[in-house]
This record gives sequence, C-alpha cells and structure tokens, in this order.
Amino acid sequence: MKSLTKAEEQLMQVLWKLGKGFLKDIIEASPEPKPHSNTVATILKILVEKGFVEYSVVGRNNLYQPKINKQDYGKKTINQLVKGYFEGSAAKLVSQFVNDNKLTQQELEELLQQIKSSKNS
Repeated sequence: MKSLTKAEEQLMQVLWKLGKGFLKDIIEASPEPKPHSNTVATILKILVEKGFVEYSVVGRNNLYQPKINKQDYGKKTINQLVKGYFEGSAAKLVSQFVNDNKLTQQELEELLQQIKSSKNS
C-alpha cells in the first residue's frame, strides 16, 4: 500500500466520513476553506490511480468511494511510524507519549489492563 500526501489524506478523511459521494458532495463535506473543484478532481484521479478510491459512473457523474478503510490505513501508517522513528518498537512509541504527558492516568491504567488481559489469553 502506497502512502498518501497530506492533501490526499485530507480528502480520504472526507470520503471515509461520507462513505461515498459525488465530486460536489466531497467538496461540500470538506472543511473550510473549500478546495476548488479542479483540485479535488485531480486528487481523486490520483487516489484512483494509487488504488485508494474507486468510482462508478452514475449518469454523467462519477460516484467515488474508498477502496481501503480508515482502520487499515491507520494501522499501516502507525507501523511505518514505529518502524521509521522508534526502531520498530511500539513500546518506545508509548514511552514517548508517557514522557510527553500525552496519556492521562486513566489511559495508562486502561493500557495496563489491556496488556494484562492479553497476557492471560
């Protein structure tokens, strides 16, 4: 699976939220400032070429929908992040969040419970 640019990822976020949509639907669902229709059309074309989006022709318009779900792309992105910046260690990633105070006490306790329950399984 290829990576997405920032603009491609922003458009995929809109499509994941919509489920599927025509060009005008995608533009309407995009955050302000709304992108120009030519820009969205170009990015959609690239996403189709990369295999992230597919479309069907409905009348004279294309109905776009994601081929890859958000969770699968998120897993791939996290795995790349861990591999590239944390020497392949998920523990180092979590440790970074702990050191930066990005996790609440409750979140840490929930993680600990999840770790304990997975070891007991």
